[in-house]
Amino acid sequence: MRITTTILFLFFTYHSTAQQDNQYTQFAYTRLNYNPAVAGLKDELSLTGRIRNQWSGIEGAPQAQSLLIEFPTIFDKVGIGVIANRATIGIQERNDLAAMYAYKVKLQEATISFGLQVSFRQFINDFTRPGLIAIDGFDQDASLTRQRFSTNIFNLGVGAFLDSKRYYLGIAVPRYLRSNIDVNQDNNGSREVRHIYGMFGLKFNLSSNWKTEPQFLLKLAEQAPFDLDIQNNFIYQDQVHLGFNIRAGGIQESLFESFALLIGFKFTEEIFASLSYDFNTTTLRQFEEGSFEVLLSYNIGKDRTPQDIQNPRYF
Repeated sequence: MRITTTILFLFFTYHSTAQQDNQYTQFAYTRLNYNPAVAGLKDELSLTGRIRNQWSGIEGAPQAQSLLIEFPTIFDKVGIGVIANRATIGIQERNDLAAMYAYKVKLQEATISFGLQVSFRQFINDFTRPGLIAIDGFDQDASLTRQRFSTNIFNLGVGAFLDSKRYYLGIAVPRYLRSNIDVNQDNNGSREVRHIYGMFGLKFNLSSNWKTEPQFLLKLAEQAPFDLDIQNNFIYQDQVHLGFNIRAGGIQESLFESFALLIGFKFTEEIFASLSYDFNTTTLRQFEEGSFEVLLSYNIGKDRTPQDIQNPRYF
């Protein structure tokens, strides 16, 4: 089983040589993760936590945790956001911290935003992990060193986003610079590549109680297969969310990579939670038990309670 798992990881790494950013199924609730121009569109303080366990049942499979913070707009023009991400796979760990700035221009029936992102990323390769095994022993291979290596890099990104009551459209390159991520700074074999994200969504009212929101997320990375997420959420009375997600691309052996179901519930005006489960459609499904993703969001809106008005005539 250990040998089979190792071969599978090598196989999927080969097909995703340049894909360095994580996959998330519930992208519709965390658009800030892909486009800095989204910052401030909610016009309220929003905190969203997310946990993803991918390929459950496989030791060392990808896991990710993230925290997204969006602040209310400043002067109805400026949006600010902050994201902290942590992702692990095998002996590798990646920690991200990013800050977003967005400037908004209101049109007649829409708002167009332009965003800038500044980010810090730490790559860690931990060769001291007890589960790491060298077939011939570490002493027999001079290239294997029982050490913990880390590399820190900074990056810049840009994005644009058009939002209206009926649709949205966005494109972004969150990390524009091609930075060296080799643990040995004298080598340039491993470099961070650009990821381009295109987003598009529609909003329809099906009845007085139901509405639907079909959404698309296209992910392009240099020298890597494309990924396309097609998601549709059905929302009942702005409280219950039922949806599905189809992921295409990613690998060359089949057109579709996974199919996911998701459910969400708005407990109060401030609290929303959702859960998704991915069914793998590739050969990897023989060795894993699906992928789980849990999301919890807390939104603190502006005070909309009526204010007392004092009439100066009574003074």
